[in-house]
Amino acid sequence: MPSFNTMAGCFLASALFAMVLGKVSNALVDPHFPAKPAIAVSDAAPAASGAPAVAELAPIGPKLKDGNVEKGKALYVQQCLTCHTIDKGGVNKVGPNQWDIVGRKKASHEGFSYSSALQGKGGEWSYEDINHMIFKPQAFVRGTKMAFAGLPKEQDRADLIAYLRTMHDEPLPPLP
Repeated sequence: MPSFNTMAGCFLASALFAMVLGKVSNALVDPHFPAKPAIAVSDAAPAASGAPAVAELAPIGPKLKDGNVEKGKALYVQQCLTCHTIDKGGVNKVGPNQWDIVGRKKASHEGFSYSSALQGKGGEWSYEDINHMIFKPQAFVRGTKMAFAGLPKEQDRADLIAYLRTMHDEPLPPLP
């Protein structure tokens, strides 16, 4: 059986080896720490009402005036067609048919099972509501079934809304 002195010597030698190894590795690799944290932590308390805060967006009206229907159609095909149809009388897919969406009552397309969160939203789909929904669906309607990350670019949203506006028997006028 090894003596106490032998065991203590092995322990101290191992500790000394680890310390030297740490100093050598720090000399070889110079860690770079960012000037500001990558994730900012806010001390702000959540809204007292318990309702999620809706992201502040600039009104879409000014951009909608210059909305490009053809670009909006291309965006619809790229981003929306997987889950939604757009043709008049079209079937529901994972999401409801989008024909006549501008001005339609929320959660009202027949034959589609909407989330209770969207059913509780109320009102009609305005240009601003559509803008918020396609920006960040989960921020606009907490608990929506819509699993879409959103369109961050304001002009893309304006183009898409301009296209959706045309998918109607009597399109609503653009915003003044």
